[in-house]
Amino acid sequence: MGLSANRWLAALAAAGVPAFHCRRADDGLTIVSRTPEFVGVMQALAGRLDECSLLSQLDDQWPPTDGDGPFTVAAAHDPAWQCALQPLDGDEHDHLAILSLPEAWQEAGDAFFSIVENLPDVVTRFDREFRYRYANPPMARLTGIPHETRLGRTQYEVGTSDELAGAFQSTYQQVFDTGEPVELEFDYAGPTGLRHYLGRATPEFDHDGQVQTVLSVVRDITELKRLQHQLEQLAGTDPLTSLLNRRSFVARLDTELARVRREQAQLSLLMLDLNNFKQINDRFGHAGGDQVLEAVGRILLSETDSHRIAARLGGDEFCIALIDTDEAVARTVAQRIGESVGNIALDSAEPIGMSASVGVAGADQQDTTALDLLARVDKLMYQVKFGGADETGSSCR
Repeated sequence: MGLSANRWLAALAAAGVPAFHCRRADDGLTIVSRTPEFVGVMQALAGRLDECSLLSQLDDQWPPTDGDGPFTVAAAHDPAWQCALQPLDGDEHDHLAILSLPEAWQEAGDAFFSIVENLPDVVTRFDREFRYRYANPPMARLTGIPHETRLGRTQYEVGTSDELAGAFQSTYQQVFDTGEPVELEFDYAGPTGLRHYLGRATPEFDHDGQVQTVLSVVRDITELKRLQHQLEQLAGTDPLTSLLNRRSFVARLDTELARVRREQAQLSLLMLDLNNFKQINDRFGHAGGDQVLEAVGRILLSETDSHRIAARLGGDEFCIALIDTDEAVARTVAQRIGESVGNIALDSAEPIGMSASVGVAGADQQDTTALDLLARVDKLMYQVKFGGADETGSSCR
């Protein structure tokens, strides 16, 4: 024929012809390389025709004696197709094959292929040996590896990390075993950086109802995850002070109490209530009241770290959980917070005379839930506020 197989396929690909380079050996036919149009036809005929059945029919109808000239093989059953084969120069076992389909099938295949090739999602197909049978152009953009080089190879063979390739193959095996779609979320660090993806693996069945291949569609959900995280943070945060809200604080406190019981650790709780806050609102207006609450939020945030959790429980009531901290240290923190609250100033440089009442309690065995501990420290705080403090209460005026 004069030209190499690769040059022939490049020319046929430019002309939009479904073609492939095949090699015949004692154990049957294998495909060496393909045009994108051939891949598109296989994609469009999924469930009716695939590479394995096509090669099997070609092998069954192969002329008994190889010659130097072209020959044609026709489909043994639906879908109707013809394959024109021509030996390649230099090797009698290599042939160039051009696939011909009825016009209606060609049009359907072209349309389907065009859609899949232009999707923003990554679309791939895998056989039972987990080898790529198709990969659309976004795969190359995601990984930086030309999608043509993947065909016939596994994810391990194209350099996918062992952890990720193992997760994919486990997912595909589940689809093969159950015949049901399976979803998988994963992170992947590609040329554009670390991104988060959602993959859906769907079974493709043969004529006998057996899962023949798995079609995988992978979508970038990084932005969706970012927005979801923001919504979760907003749902658990007081918008005025940026502290945790009551619901989030109670959930976190329950987790810490369970750890305290399990590890016999320590946990102390401070509950803070602003004194005469209504007078602040009357004097400075609600905007001034909000500024005071924001200032308290900043004070509590300055006291928080990996072992301290601050929250606005509602109104002018705040709380801090001190993890792995005894009551003596907690009282020191309470005193410091009280002094800082007393220094709050608004428009002028002079403090406005704000003060707070603080209840301090250490978690013990009677506190089976966060609400138990909160109720106990709330009672102590009100004892301080109305002058009935005992040794477990602390006033920070």
